[in-house]
Amino acid sequence: MIKRIKSKFQSQDSKKISANFMYLSILQGMNLLLPLITFPYLVRVLGIEKFGLIMFAQAFIVYFSMLADYGFNLSGIREVSSNRNNKNKLIKIFSSIMIARFVLVLIGLIFLTIVVFSFEKFSQNWELYYLTFGIVIGTALFPTWFFQGMEKMKYITVLTVIAKLIFTLSIFIFVTDKNDYIYVPLINSLGFIFVGLISLYIIFKDFNMKFEFQKFKRIKLQFIKGWNIFVSKISINLYGATNTFILGIFTTDAIVGYYAIAEKVVRIICSIFAPFYQAIYPHVVGIVKKPKNEASVFLKRVFNYSLAISSVVFLFSIFLGEFLFLLVFEEEAINSINIFYILSPLIIIIPMASLFFNVILLSYKLDKYFSKLYILGGIINLLLIFILFQFLEEKVIAVSISLLITESIITLGAFLVILNKQIMTFRRIEKK
Repeated sequence: MIKRIKSKFQSQDSKKISANFMYLSILQGMNLLLPLITFPYLVRVLGIEKFGLIMFAQAFIVYFSMLADYGFNLSGIREVSSNRNNKNKLIKIFSSIMIARFVLVLIGLIFLTIVVFSFEKFSQNWELYYLTFGIVIGTALFPTWFFQGMEKMKYITVLTVIAKLIFTLSIFIFVTDKNDYIYVPLINSLGFIFVGLISLYIIFKDFNMKFEFQKFKRIKLQFIKGWNIFVSKISINLYGATNTFILGIFTTDAIVGYYAIAEKVVRIICSIFAPFYQAIYPHVVGIVKKPKNEASVFLKRVFNYSLAISSVVFLFSIFLGEFLFLLVFEEEAINSINIFYILSPLIIIIPMASLFFNVILLSYKLDKYFSKLYILGGIINLLLIFILFQFLEEKVIAVSISLLITESIITLGAFLVILNKQIMTFRRIEKK
């Protein structure tokens, strides 16, 4: 099977893509395996309510991570990939993006302080939110966009795997009862910050990068380039983390916990596609400049494989879902099973959306469609939640249905844009 896939994607850059895919696959494998170890343990040790509280805090802090990331994690890849042989320009790109990110981190910290000490919902667990905010700092320190743009995914893999292993071991050592819940965000944040600092050392040492203060004009330019992606990320979170956040406001920590378990399982399954998409993105950025047919053929093959594999995984999830939930989470997560079944079609939809948005639309610099579709999705999701809350007693079911419908609509929208722009010419390829 692996040999057949390799032969299909044969090109002069195939070795580089394969190597990057291998490193990112290892990373994603750890992202799949380790949560399956830690999540059940945390649910059993902390109980569903404390677990739900941690998930609520993470959903809240996602907004600040989103602010710090801005659109740099994608626009930065494009910038670095296009200028990887120009060291002086790379230094300017690296420095201006890092400055911009830490300005945003500071703004986020100020806003967090205002919110935490203005609302009782947050002030009663203020230390939890500040400790969770450490993830934002670590994320800003770790320039994954630079490594991906340089197509050096091995650095991302090695550093992240080390951090995740330390996190996993620390959870089992320090989290032994309900009162230890505060250690979870602390350990997680320290892991992110550690990886971030080491990554910067590698960039300075192995890539001969250096930090230089940049003119406001250059920093402003990076904000402009990442704006459409940032807007789309805001919209993504209007039906991503926001759903968990809304549940935390209108329901109990326990219900948040049940929903978080089901959604995380779905997203963990979907994440198996991430290393492949991350590996091919810089390659696609390069081949879009070549004759149209080359990119079209390549993307059509990626689409076919992605759809086939996600469909198979979806069927397995349907048939084995309940058994695996009870096996992994035991009785604590029994209320998560029905939520999982509602969300399960996302196992097909989300990988397609990732391909359409994060690979195709960005590679063709169709950022405006990227943001417009996600803005539409965010609005639809909030409207659906409001409507469904009026008719459904179980708000967790309403949120789940809303997420499924919203993801379906925006994925279909992106596909229609791709067809309209004739990026993938299905008929031509099928005739061959």
